[in-house]
Amino acid sequence: EFSRDMMIEGAPGSTARDQSRAKVDKLAEMKHYGLHRHFTGGTSVVMFGGGMKKGFVYGKTADERPLVAVENPVTIRDLHATIYTAMGINPKTVYEIEKRPFYATHDAKGEAVTELFG
Repeated sequence: EFSRDMMIEGAPGSTARDQSRAKVDKLAEMKHYGLHRHFTGGTSVVMFGGGMKKGFVYGKTADERPLVAVENPVTIRDLHATIYTAMGINPKTVYEIEKRPFYATHDAKGEAVTELFG
């Protein structure tokens, strides 16, 4: 049952500041990482269950500043579409309530990252 599955991510829609005071090109010491270790251009999401591949890593962030996604970046829209797909819900689903459309994903534009499913 899907209710036993879990996903971990940062707060959707929030922007974290890079709080490092030591601006360097290569991260060599702990002080280079910033107060809360926030890097605004890259993040990680752990997903399991719901048909996800086991032990699979998708995408990559740069090893050096600015720690941005350098391989297979995934938007929040696409992340949400992937979650809906895992739940068996078409991410293009639209409900009309009081003559206004309500989309499963933002404007029904998210695309599921199908490479994550095994």
